[in-house]
Amino acid sequence: MSSIIKLENIVKKFYEGEPNELEILHGISLEVEEGEFVAIVGPSGSGKSTLMNTIGILDRPTSGNYILDGIDVGKAKEKELSEIRNQKIGFVFQTYNLISKTNALKNVELPMLYAGMSRRERQKRAKELLTLVEMQDRSKHLPEELSRRTKTKSCHCKSDGK
Repeated sequence: MSSIIKLENIVKKFYEGEPNELEILHGISLEVEEGEFVAIVGPSGSGKSTLMNTIGILDRPTSGNYILDGIDVGKAKEKELSEIRNQKIGFVFQTYNLISKTNALKNVELPMLYAGMSRRERQKRAKELLTLVEMQDRSKHLPEELSRRTKTKSCHCKSDGK
């Protein structure tokens, strides 16, 4: 198997160089192989969200190396990072971040629309994904009608961009 996510000595500081500088991530190294599921757990304030934002390329580390599916994220330009976020990585957020007036099926389809998939492909893939998480019977439900059973932060990455 090959590494899909490789973090080496990741440090994240806020207010760098200020008297109130905070170092949130202290040299994190992590390797995730393709198809592997990983849970990031810890007490409030331990850096879980900061680490997830780094993995999701929503935030850049202060130092360290991050390789995502063979791409050196630290050397990528902003446009490349947008494409990587669209094609290579996805999140299930603790607070869902769904469009409130749009049903589950359309919410799942949305990133595929931005990726340029045809309507037929988007609908087929969105239905497959909802079935995968056993939500096919809730595809027409609005976000407020969906269960809030779990509050797990998770990330699943595949090298084929799906």
